[in-house]
Amino acid sequence: MELRSPGVGRVLRMAVEVGAQVERGAELMVIESMKVEIPIKAAAAGRVKEIHVKVGDHVQRNRILAKIE
Repeated sequence: MELRSPGVGRVLRMAVEVGAQVERGAELMVIESMKVEIPIKAAAAGRVKEIHVKVGDHVQRNRILAKIE
């Protein structure tokens, strides 16, 4: 499962690392957009397979942020 950016913003903080087991709804990272913090949450339980961004990265809408398997 791919997690994508809901909009344009900057990665403010990360809450997980590759290999972490997550439950549905767990916060994976936070994106800041126009001074609003947007939590990116796991849509399903699984293991974080890949993270494609790091803190400080600017992201565009629909960019792949992470993959969960």
